[in-house]
Amino acid sequence: MVGVIDELRMPDNREGRKLTLVDTKTRGQPRLPAEPQCRNGRLQLKFYKHLWDNIVSNIFPSKQFYEHFSMDPQHKLSDEVKMNAADSGFPAETLGEVVGYLNNVCSALPPAQDELLLRYELQEDNSLIGEVKFSYDEDWLKAQLHSSLEFWRGEREAKYVPEMEKWKCRFCQYATVCPQTQTS
Repeated sequence: MVGVIDELRMPDNREGRKLTLVDTKTRGQPRLPAEPQCRNGRLQLKFYKHLWDNIVSNIFPSKQFYEHFSMDPQHKLSDEVKMNAADSGFPAETLGEVVGYLNNVCSALPPAQDELLLRYELQEDNSLIGEVKFSYDEDWLKAQLHSSLEFWRGEREAKYVPEMEKWKCRFCQYATVCPQTQTS
């Protein structure tokens, strides 16, 4: 999964600040995608919420971050990075100062609300095709992540796509060596 949160909506109303995460998908055809593609979009947006909520509600584990990536928090930033940081409103000389600023900003932000929004736009002109609202389901997300990690850790075999999703095989880089594709 690769991507960034496309949009954060945070209207200020009487109930307080409620942040909505929005992800925009582009489509070549002027209709909403089939369920398998919608499911992938929901997974991605639920994962974004999981990450967002953890970042804003917990202190960033900077010690583990530095150790994992073998980085020195006192490392001096390049002139270009220092200039970009200053242009963004925070003068920083070291990596540790950048991480400290990240912690301060994130701790001031609210968690995302449980209602998430997927927007679908036409590639041709970015016109809106439709919007799909859905609720965050932490148990479902954790089950999906657990299943994926089992595969990537070599704890389970790959699962083939269901019959009704075989169209995906046309776009798969492993189709020529996949036993499922060769038997159809």
